[in-house]
Amino acid sequence: MKLRVLTRTIAIVAVVGLVGAACSKKTPVVNNTTTGPGTTTSGPVETTAPPQGGNVVFGAEQWPECVNPITSCAAASWTYYSVLEYVLPRAMQLDLQGNFVSSPMIVEAPTLDNGGLTQSPFSITYNIAPNAVWADGTPITSADFDFTYKAILNTTGSYSTVGYDQIAAVDTTDPTKAVISFTNVFVDWPDLFGGAFGGVFEKAAFPKQNTSDTPDLKDEMATSIPFSGGPFILQSWSPDEAVMVRNEKYFGTVANFDQVTMVPRIDQDTEIQSLLTGEVAAIYPQPSDSSLLDRVAGNPAVKAIGGNGTYFEALWFNHNSAPLDDIKVREALMYAVDRQSVIDTIIKLNNPDATVLNCGFVSFPGVGPWCGGTPLPFEQFTFDPAKSRELLTADGYDCADAAKACTKNGADLVVEYSTVSTNTRRTTTQELLKESAVAAGFSFTVKNYDAGTLFGDCGPHGCFTVADYATGGSVDPSITATFGCDAIPTKENSYAGGNWNQWCNTDADALMKASDQELDPAKRLDDFNQIYALQAAEFLSLPLYVLPSVSAWRTDQIAGPIGDYSAHIYGLFFNMNEWYVASA
Repeated sequence: MKLRVLTRTIAIVAVVGLVGAACSKKTPVVNNTTTGPGTTTSGPVETTAPPQGGNVVFGAEQWPECVNPITSCAAASWTYYSVLEYVLPRAMQLDLQGNFVSSPMIVEAPTLDNGGLTQSPFSITYNIAPNAVWADGTPITSADFDFTYKAILNTTGSYSTVGYDQIAAVDTTDPTKAVISFTNVFVDWPDLFGGAFGGVFEKAAFPKQNTSDTPDLKDEMATSIPFSGGPFILQSWSPDEAVMVRNEKYFGTVANFDQVTMVPRIDQDTEIQSLLTGEVAAIYPQPSDSSLLDRVAGNPAVKAIGGNGTYFEALWFNHNSAPLDDIKVREALMYAVDRQSVIDTIIKLNNPDATVLNCGFVSFPGVGPWCGGTPLPFEQFTFDPAKSRELLTADGYDCADAAKACTKNGADLVVEYSTVSTNTRRTTTQELLKESAVAAGFSFTVKNYDAGTLFGDCGPHGCFTVADYATGGSVDPSITATFGCDAIPTKENSYAGGNWNQWCNTDADALMKASDQELDPAKRLDDFNQIYALQAAEFLSLPLYVLPSVSAWRTDQIAGPIGDYSAHIYGLFFNMNEWYVASA
């Protein structure tokens, strides 16, 4: 599954019945108390049925360009956080410990023991739950699975087709049973038709496309989703708000709220103020250059939690953008970034235990075995201005003036550095790194964008040189869609694909594809360690830190199991169908 940026995240991959996985994460801090993962953080567990009804408004820190779950709009995790998670039904989903489990849409998770998986030839059988219906009351069928994979493969500008391109056929003979045959073993199969980010589409909702064997939905879901198999129905969407109403026919836990409205609060000061004044009932902000816990501590009606999250921040390099198309400049840049100063000055405000991240792309320390061996692949790259200037001098740069950037042919060594313009944590990081980089021979020039432009346009089109954003870690990662050679967006493929680095290493590419079919976790780990070594050797990008997760909500407006998913890949609002209006 393709990584999605934060806004972007990767799916947590496991092979249920073949390879097990579990996610470990630190216990989040709740103001001055602690709660364990998966606990209700907003009060005692209710033993009576919660009240139904009421309308609530939640704040979204970033806002997608559209809501199409197939095209580049699906690159942004806030497309899911704000709409798609509550509308798309999914076959497999992740529990609070990061394990893949069956969703309410299917009877049980496929395994070798129950016959839902076959290893040779590789196939998956999903037995659809008898009560699984669309919002219009019609049953979810195997034909919907067939339509979904064909739409993802054939939609112009599809964000990622990885895994779906390994499907040979979906047998629709029995409407209650989707039998999916593959051309090869695909270890990340739980992420298809759901998983971390994905779902199933209702075939009948697209009358202009559902008779085609090659449906193209690029123009179908820009501002609306014409179906729902989740707890909410998208009533309307615009650049100003997303309005969702309860899906009375949902086959899982039916929502308590009558209506949920998501509104963009792109400026974080405005976002926090909206919570403090009661304009919005909850926010899920990225940590900034100040402590969220401290900023809301004075309001007794607001509860906030913080701790390690499920994303990591990195400086991402575009290998086709000058001067980073020169591998020697990329190498020097690895030593020109004072990562420790970012941790000490900014990140410890919301996570006092934060450290510099040195795992291979993309993995987390302590989350599965995938982070890498000893030494870690990127720990060699410490801030060393003298070494940076030495490397640049060997590459033909004039670095004689230690107070200025190095030059070549009379021109300063300038690197364009981009991030989300409204994210103060990142813009403060920019200023911090911009100042220290001069000692290492680099001049950073800032060119920032709003989130929709950076992730919906600049990323796929390669109009950045260095970009600072977050992506998600994985218990058992598949990275082919992010770093594979055929995942580079180009004009010829309508800028589809998630390899925004535009890095192509044929050895790494072969290892990635082999790892996608390797069911032995020890062998997969060996593949990844080799990939990580190649990443470091070619200076792929520079990891920074594990992104702290912070959430805040008003206890006088909402109640329920709020905060359970704050440090989860699905995000704070995932289980909002279980929340309810707080009693007066």
